[in-house]
Amino acid sequence: MGLMIFTLAWVASSTMGLAADITLKLGHVAPTGQTTHDVASRKLAERVAANTGGKVEVKVFGNSQFGNIPEHWAQIKTGAIDLFVEDVSSGFIVEAEPKNFLIMLSPYLFESQEHVHKFFSADLSKSMMSKVEKAGNVKFTGYLGDRTPRGFSTTNKRVTMPDDIKGLKLRVPEVPQFVAAYKAWGANPTPVAAKDLYTALKSGMVEGLDFEMTMLYSTKYYEIQKYYMAINYMRSGMGCWINAKKWESLPQDVQAAFLKSTEEAASFLNEFTAQDLLSAEKSLTKAGLEVVHPDLKTWKEVSEKEVPKNDGKVWEKGLYEKVKALK
Repeated sequence: MGLMIFTLAWVASSTMGLAADITLKLGHVAPTGQTTHDVASRKLAERVAANTGGKVEVKVFGNSQFGNIPEHWAQIKTGAIDLFVEDVSSGFIVEAEPKNFLIMLSPYLFESQEHVHKFFSADLSKSMMSKVEKAGNVKFTGYLGDRTPRGFSTTNKRVTMPDDIKGLKLRVPEVPQFVAAYKAWGANPTPVAAKDLYTALKSGMVEGLDFEMTMLYSTKYYEIQKYYMAINYMRSGMGCWINAKKWESLPQDVQAAFLKSTEEAASFLNEFTAQDLLSAEKSLTKAGLEVVHPDLKTWKEVSEKEVPKNDGKVWEKGLYEKVKALK
């Protein structure tokens, strides 16, 4: 009897020991499931648990449970949430002017994902991020992995050159650099709320949309689109930030584990994204949509003419050339 009581007590105490010593709340705005945000966040949580021996639990709250992107930035600044995962370019929201991270929204800033990786391992990006950290009261734990590049789909027009989309009504996110690029290419960028997009495409109110190929497949818009043009004009990735005070409160071994976990999650997401892109193209082709891979020379030449309008005004003068040189 005494042995049984001792055994039960030991099991109970061991189970209690499995509970995390530190619990952190992580927020992101994307739907849960196979989205880049959620995959990155959950892999980070998994690796943090493993690398801290279960001492730290990261609870993931996706699908905008803490609000939109600016609201997430506001809450991580005050410590209402501990961690935030979002496209790295969103750092412009909190940084003081000049808003250098807006440069990441420039078409064809990066030649490839390898170019993106070089940028985030360079001192230049670290210097840029220090402004975000100071203004946002955060610590950047690191680049969390790739997103798939952006292109656009059309309802019934095959496009290979900018001249082919002259006057075409395309739903484009209301990002100034995106809108300016599409106008320069000859399109007619048309704002449409996400909730109204399917109807707008179906009715012909717009004749296509700017999108990632993977999202075109997952949202099933391919059912009413005939072509996808992989112009790959926008390349980026995910980042992770933690409230500065919370970061400073963590033991050094936990901080080290967090940085290691971010790197591991990034490696996983890079592979996941690459495979997801290949899978999406195969699935779209099988579904009857044609994926077009245009020669990008003219697309780049036209969009790069827009850069001088922002250089030294939106971001620091000469920054564009510095980032381009990292390739």
